[in-house]
Amino acid sequence: MSDITRKLASVRRISEITEIPGADNIVCATVDGWKLITQKSNNFKPNDLVCYFEIDSFLPVTEQFEWLRKSSFKSTKNLGDGFRIKTMKMRGVVSQGLIVPMDDFFEYDPRDGNYYWRDGSPDYVVEGTDLTEYLGVQKYEKPIPSNLIGRARGNFPIFIAKTDQERLQNVYNKYKNHYEDMEFEVTLKLDGSSMTAYHYKDGENEPIDSVCSRNLDLIETDDNLFWKVARQYRIPETLSVLCHNVALQGELMGPGVQENREQFKDHRFYLFDIWDIDNRRYLTPYERNKYIELSGLEVLHVPVLQERVKVFKEYPTLDAFIEYADSVKSINHQIAEGVVFKSYDIMGPSFKVISNKFLLKEKD
Repeated sequence: MSDITRKLASVRRISEITEIPGADNIVCATVDGWKLITQKSNNFKPNDLVCYFEIDSFLPVTEQFEWLRKSSFKSTKNLGDGFRIKTMKMRGVVSQGLIVPMDDFFEYDPRDGNYYWRDGSPDYVVEGTDLTEYLGVQKYEKPIPSNLIGRARGNFPIFIAKTDQERLQNVYNKYKNHYEDMEFEVTLKLDGSSMTAYHYKDGENEPIDSVCSRNLDLIETDDNLFWKVARQYRIPETLSVLCHNVALQGELMGPGVQENREQFKDHRFYLFDIWDIDNRRYLTPYERNKYIELSGLEVLHVPVLQERVKVFKEYPTLDAFIEYADSVKSINHQIAEGVVFKSYDIMGPSFKVISNKFLLKEKD
C-alpha cells in the first residue's frame, strides 16, 4: 500500500464511444474505468489519445477551459478562481471527468503521428503522462472550518504516507486478473476529515508525539479539534508509552466536520490504518487488529463490511463494484460515501470505490 500521488490530469486513451439514446449532440466516452459525456462535435474515436481530467479537478482560468464558465466556474478562498469538475448525470448517464483534445495543449506531427510539447522539447507525449502540474490543475477541496485549521508545526511529515486510496476506475484493468485470488478486507468509507496521530523517535533526538490534519502537522492549542479528539481517546499518551514509531490514521467525525452526515452529537475518531514508520508500510488488516488488541488503544474502528473476501471474484465487473458501493448504507445515513478494499498481503494493493449516489448528492 503506497502513498498515492493523484493524477488529476493525464494523457489517457479512449476505449469506447457509445451513443446515448435520445441525445443528438452528446455521446458517452469510456476512458479506463471512467464513463463521461462529451460533445459529438469533438469527433473523438476509440483509441484516440486525450487529456483526461478526473472528478475533483480544479482547472485554471485559461482560454482552453473558458467554455466551462457557465457550468463549472467557482470562486474560492483557498484555490482562487477556476473550474470544478464533478460527477454529473445527463440523459440517465453518470458522467465522471472531462476529456479535451490533445491539440488544445500539444503540437501534432502528422509525419510520425505523435504529439509534442510546445516548449520545443524533442520528446513526444506518451499515454499515462501526468499533466497535473504542467496544466496548473489543483485538487478541489471544500473550505476548512476555523476549528480544523489550527497552528501548524510544519507540513505533513515526510516519513508518513498521506491518507488516500487509488480509485478502482483507474486501476481496474490492471488489477482484475492479477489479484483474482487475493483476499481483501472491505470497510466503510466515512465522510469526515482525515486525521493522523503519531509517535516518532529518530536516533538520539527527543521523541515527537503529534497530531496532523490532511496536510499539516499541528501544534496543540485549546481550540484545535484534532488535538481535542486525540486527547479524548488518550492517543498521544498511549503511543508515547508504547514507544513504537507508528502513525494512527483515521476519520475525524462529528459536529462542524464536513456536513456531519451521520448526525453525531459528539466528536469521534474512527481508525482505518496504522502506518509503520520504521518499515515504511501499512500494517495488514490482521496486523492492525492485533496491534489494537495488544496495545490497549481505545479507539473506534471504521465498520468492517467483509473479511477475507476474494473481491475480484465476488464482484466480477467494474459495474458490480460500483453497484455494491451504491448499495451500502453508512452508520446513520442511507447513503455511504463508498467502500475501501485492503489486501491481507504485506505491501498488497488497496483501493476505493466511491458511491455514485453520494457523489451526485455531494454539496460544494
